[in-house]
Amino acid sequence: MDKTDLEEKKMTYLLTEVPPMPTFIKAGIGKFQPGKQHFYRTFHLFDFIFVKEGTLYIEEKGIQYTLHRGDYLILVPGRLHGGPKPCQVKTEFYWAHFSFPHDFHLSDRQEVDWSTILKKRNTFLTPDVFQLALQQQGSFRRRDQAMALFETLLQPNASNDPAERMRQQLYFFDFLIHVQQESLQVPSSAQQVAHKTMKYVQEHALDEPFLVKNMAAELLYHPDYITRSMKRVTGMTPNQYMTHHRLTLAKEMLQQGEYHLQAVAQECGFTDVSYFSRVFKQREGVTPGEYRRLSGKK
Repeated sequence: MDKTDLEEKKMTYLLTEVPPMPTFIKAGIGKFQPGKQHFYRTFHLFDFIFVKEGTLYIEEKGIQYTLHRGDYLILVPGRLHGGPKPCQVKTEFYWAHFSFPHDFHLSDRQEVDWSTILKKRNTFLTPDVFQLALQQQGSFRRRDQAMALFETLLQPNASNDPAERMRQQLYFFDFLIHVQQESLQVPSSAQQVAHKTMKYVQEHALDEPFLVKNMAAELLYHPDYITRSMKRVTGMTPNQYMTHHRLTLAKEMLQQGEYHLQAVAQECGFTDVSYFSRVFKQREGVTPGEYRRLSGKK
C-alpha cells in the first residue's frame, strides 16, 4: 500500500488522554544508503519515524508504507515492523521512541476536530483533561517547522546538563502538539465565526435572556453554523461559552473578596444564587465560598 492508496482511506488516529504527558525515551537520525533496509522487530515502545530526505519503505502488521520527504509514521508497540525492501536512494529520517502513561487505542475516523480534544475542563483542584489525537500516518504541511522542532529535540543529546536533558520531555511534547495541529487544522471561516461569537458573548453575557437565535440574527449567520463553528474551534457551544465567561467574571469578583455571593451571582448574570453555586461547583470542583477562602479572601 503506497501513499496514494492511504489518502483514499479513512485516517487512523492514535488516541490517549493527557495529562500525564507522554514519556520521551530517546531520539536520533537514521541514515540509509541505497540498498539498506530497516530490520524487522516487534518493539515495546512507540516509534515515530519522520523522513528528512529520500524515501523509506516500512511495513507494519502486513501494511506497507512508502514514506517520502516530510512524511511520518507512528509505529505501534507490539506490532511486527520492518523494511519490506531496501532504499533506492540515500535516505535520512528522524526517529523517536516514546510511551504513554495511560492506555491508548487506534480509531479509524473521517475527521477529528478540536471539539473532541478537551475532554474535561479544569477546576480549582483538578487539571484540564485532553484527548491527544495523533494521525498515525501523514505528511507535514509545515515541514520546515516540524524539522526545526525535531532538531530542537535532538540538541540535548550531546549535553551533560541535567536541566537541558529534562527539557527534552517538553521539546518532545511540543513536537507532538505540532503533529496534532497538523491533523486538526480548523478552517479559517470557522475561526472567524467563532471569534465573532466569542466577542459577542463577552459583550452580551449579562443580557437576559441570552438567546443564540438573537445573536445569530445580529451576526448574520445561521444558529446551527455558529454552534458548529464554536464546537470545532473551542469545543464549546455558544451557551457553554457564555457560562464559561460568566464564571470567569465571578471568579474575579470572588478573588477581590468584597462582594456577597448574591451580589456576585447577580452581577455575573445568574438570577438564582443556588443555581450559581451549583454550576460553579460543577465547573471548579469547589463552592464559591470555598473558592474565595482558597484564594486567600475572607
